[in-house]
Amino acid sequence: MLVPAHLVKQSALWLLCGLVLVNGSCSKQGQAPTVILGLSTSFGNSGLFEVLQPAYEQLSGVRLRPHLVGSGAALQMLERGQVDVVISHAPEMEAKYIKAHPEWSYKKLMYNDFLLVGPLDDPASVLSAPRIEIAVQRIVERRARFVSRGDESGTHTRERRLFTLAGVALSPEQVVVSGQGMSRTLRLASELEAYTLTDAATFTAMTQMLSLQPVFQGGPNLLNTYAVISSTMNLHEASRADTRSLVSWLTDGGGRELIKNFRLSADGAGFIVWPLGSPSDQPAHLPF
Repeated sequence: MLVPAHLVKQSALWLLCGLVLVNGSCSKQGQAPTVILGLSTSFGNSGLFEVLQPAYEQLSGVRLRPHLVGSGAALQMLERGQVDVVISHAPEMEAKYIKAHPEWSYKKLMYNDFLLVGPLDDPASVLSAPRIEIAVQRIVERRARFVSRGDESGTHTRERRLFTLAGVALSPEQVVVSGQGMSRTLRLASELEAYTLTDAATFTAMTQMLSLQPVFQGGPNLLNTYAVISSTMNLHEASRADTRSLVSWLTDGGGRELIKNFRLSADGAGFIVWPLGSPSDQPAHLPF
């Protein structure tokens, strides 16, 4: 079960306890070992973790304790020693952290796409745009509403990059900042008849609840890659071996098959597991 971000303080208490007990663990003797994860909201909202978690826990006997936050917050938590593993989708942000922390382990896990979605009547005529830059320009020029994540998440980072690429900026009257996860942002865009940027998995999972449609999709600027990141020198000393085992299972073991077979809809929408032959140890790496 996903743990809300406001419960992160409890992680700090467990961490503090772990620093003063033998082997860095607050668990009573006989309790299952625990790996703490910081998951991007788009990953959590997709439902994939609910498939991976029971499979790995049954296989390993290790409890997975997730925190659902934006990619930026998840990377900060790893830096502070509040989590053991991060799954994020913000390559530019990841690159900055990897440079600052060469001791971190980094590996691409999977990918799908970002989607630009909007009202069913498409008031900014984005559907006919030939390129994503034109699509974004039309939203700005026609003063259509746009809901921004505004939370330093992977989606928010990509959103800013697209507007920079298009050479335009939203006016204060156009933009509505949700400051929350992807599911809440989509609901808000639907209620306000606004445009927004979303990951494909969350949109597919919620599409029946929304009055929104994809208005632009495809192309390299909307590629959405996910990575597994961990620290080889994390403060949870007792969980280091368990962390390495989890990462290996996700990227090279049984987790790959579960990701490959995960489906959100009858048309096969989900995630594409990272190709084994493709470079995967740097944020800039692409799957093809």
